[in-house]
Amino acid sequence: MTIRRYKLSDLPRVLQIERACFGQDGYSAGTFLAHAFRDRHGFYVADDEAAGVIGYVLVRVGLPWLGTRRGGITSVAVAPPHRRRGLGRALLAAALTHLRNHHVEQADLEVNVANRAAQSLYESVGFTRAKLLPDYYGLHRDGLRMVLDLREAAPGAEPRES
Repeated sequence: MTIRRYKLSDLPRVLQIERACFGQDGYSAGTFLAHAFRDRHGFYVADDEAAGVIGYVLVRVGLPWLGTRRGGITSVAVAPPHRRRGLGRALLAAALTHLRNHHVEQADLEVNVANRAAQSLYESVGFTRAKLLPDYYGLHRDGLRMVLDLREAAPGAEPRES
């Protein structure tokens, strides 16, 4: 399995993963295309030789003139049959490498409060809980903002960008 930058030909498989993970609440093809064209270097996929694309991560880098260099994880997903194999961690590591390479000082993300597995993964690399976001994902579906100070967080064993 390799982590590589997204290619336009990956879109159908990314959309399949999105639907499998998030159902009708997931991003549309237009959202993925907009992200890819806005920051094509901040879109990575996990590519398995046998299965093809089995996960993705979207990374955003903030604008430097707004003060502290901020950025974050917009979305990360792994196809259900391929979970619990370290793919989410590898995608997250690629995203953090991307943010560090762009001199981001503080990263954030939002996660559903019901998604304990994702919260545990994020906490394992240093993200901390920052704010409860009532109804962020819809009525009675709260979100949680998590933050990571990249100036203090150790890079760890992150994969190289390819």
